[in-house]
Amino acid sequence: MKVLLVSYYPLPYVGGLWTVVRNLRNELMRLGHEVDILAQDETLSEYRIIGQNTPFKMADVQPLIENKLETAYPKLESYTSVYLTEVLRYCLELTALTLDLSKYDIIHAQDVIAASAMDRVKPAHIPVVTSIHGYLSKEISLSIQGRHPNISPEELYESFEYQYNVHLEHIGCHVSELIHIPAAITKINLVQQHNIPDARFVQFPYGIDIDAFHKSPKKLDNVPSKTKPIILFAGRLVQLKGVHILIEALKQLKASTLDWECWILGKGDAAKQLKNQIKEADLSSEIKLLGSVPNVKDFLASSDIFVLPSLQDTQPYSVIEAQLCGVPVVVSDAGGLPEMVQEGLTGLLSEAGNPTSLAQQLFRLLQDTALRQQLGSQAKLWAEQQWSLSNMGINTIELYKKALVR
Repeated sequence: MKVLLVSYYPLPYVGGLWTVVRNLRNELMRLGHEVDILAQDETLSEYRIIGQNTPFKMADVQPLIENKLETAYPKLESYTSVYLTEVLRYCLELTALTLDLSKYDIIHAQDVIAASAMDRVKPAHIPVVTSIHGYLSKEISLSIQGRHPNISPEELYESFEYQYNVHLEHIGCHVSELIHIPAAITKINLVQQHNIPDARFVQFPYGIDIDAFHKSPKKLDNVPSKTKPIILFAGRLVQLKGVHILIEALKQLKASTLDWECWILGKGDAAKQLKNQIKEADLSSEIKLLGSVPNVKDFLASSDIFVLPSLQDTQPYSVIEAQLCGVPVVVSDAGGLPEMVQEGLTGLLSEAGNPTSLAQQLFRLLQDTALRQQLGSQAKLWAEQQWSLSNMGINTIELYKKALVR
């Protein structure tokens, strides 16, 4: 089978999407299939098949696209996220038009924007299936709230930016022959918002090469020495991941105990804001912003608690890796996270957006070494069975076969 994986977003890139796509490509190729990846490059200057020359730079066609947009939508300001999305979406479509799409058996979109774009340019007989790795309309609403804290719910949901992204999500879902969801909550949300038939959904979890993960060589030169229990966060430093909630929780935690230190791994648009928040909270001695690192596993090996206070998330690899390392996790109850962590059995849950709830759960684990060990051990046993890359590959091929006979 010849498969084209397509992403509107850049790949390779820091974050869970590249981990998912890389793992899927490797497993499909191991099973004997041919796989290409069409995505924006890391410099954000072109779309291309990874490993192949780009047919053109975005700068070559952007003036043409902008001219068309200005003619069709004269009131659409060029500095807005909607304008940028339109430019990138058309660049993706134009790039796809230069390729011989007829050689592929199936197109596997990795987001709803890629799905809608590919549906417009693909040969009619090639089905599009889409993996929903995130809940776009929810993520956009949180982004708008982050930029406009005082906006009312009515203003938010009636805003052009929100309605535009809901429309993109609606189109991307409805043009997909089948929709892969890793978490059940995703289907519930999409059915309610977009009235998608239940039969269109196929659910199965992500996978990771567990043996390779455990056997990866240690690299400890960038791991700080520890003198206290370590609370670890690893992820993008963006509003969606709730790091600002973590910092507020740690401020409350400091009032109860000083026996901890927090390491924050990652980079993102919110880094400067978070650094200022840490300083204002008088937590500069307790929190280390360590940037993006290639060896998260080695940091997990030195940590005592993994924390992910996301405001919206689906099935993040950071939690998967923490579980496989036997590190107890505290996650929010947002999105698909409660499907990954069984409260009191494989980890603890806190209320999303509530720093007091998070501080209480962190304090509970810091005070109870036996509970930390119990949760970590049980999480590892569960993870070894749950996150099989082989199963992910088999399930994906079954998804393709089902789409091809519809």
